[in-house]
Amino acid sequence: MVGMMPDRSLGEPNDVVIWTASSLLALLLGLGTAFCLWFALHRSDQAIVAQGAVGSLSLGLVLIGLGADRPLTRVFFVLFAATLVIGYAVGGPGFAHLTP
Repeated sequence: MVGMMPDRSLGEPNDVVIWTASSLLALLLGLGTAFCLWFALHRSDQAIVAQGAVGSLSLGLVLIGLGADRPLTRVFFVLFAATLVIGYAVGGPGFAHLTP
């Protein structure tokens, strides 16, 4: 029974650093992708196409994340997708200040 238990827990410094770095990378990638999609699609005549692109990309990321075996990979992809959707939906005015 003792041989089946993992030797390490999440409280170890290495795991905390890995989980934190992965989470911050997912947030950064989500915001960066949201900005790129907003910049490419904000002048589109049909807003539904832009929203559909963001929604389908996010849905694909969530499905990839849920299909992964490792918990860190699941959290990464789900956080990436959530940040992408929220960043695109809320970040328009902030993104407008970044572009000429």
